Amino acid sequence: FLKSLKKKEMICGYAEILKHAIIKDKNFFKWLKLNTKFIFLFDKKKLIYAIQKSCKIKLSFVNKDVDEKNIRMILNFGHTFVHAIEVKNNYSKNITHGEAVLAGMILATKLSLVKGICNKKVLNDLTDIYLKNDLNYTLNKYNNIKEINKLIPYLKNDKKNNDERINFILLKKIGKTTEP
Repeated sequence: FLKSLKKKEMICGYAEILKHAIIKDKNFFKWLKLNTKFIFLFDKKKLIYAIQKSCKIKLSFVNKDVDEKNIRMILNFGHTFVHAIEVKNNYSKNITHGEAVLAGMILATKLSLVKGICNKKVLNDLTDIYLKNDLNYTLNKYNNIKEINKLIPYLKNDKKNNDERINFILLKKIGKTTEP
């Protein structure tokens, strides 16, 4: 079944796998840095491991917070930007949810760096995995401050916001985010 998917669809699934490693498991992130190329080459053993590991991470958050009121919100890392990107692009097929997730995670990490929550090495580790696996095309548009500024009105209207505040889950280090 997985071999029948187009590359864009594989990237969608991979984006979620990568997100789970970033928010919860530094060792899994290190494993992905070494093995992502094999996942995209459909190495059955590595692909199955990545999917199982990712599902276990997601399940750990869901089981701890079934009503999505607290810790489960960490699964939204990068998604405030993702939703803005998707709405701004009218949910166009030109950018998939997974591609928006990849862009959103980098933008959230850059915001984490600007706010002094993480250091430059965290951002470099993340961008390195994109570069080594030809995923950096998802970021190109958002290397421009004008394009990022165009997202602001959409960030303000995100469904996860409370009152007038924009809610971001930010990254402290690989495997650790800010609290919701």
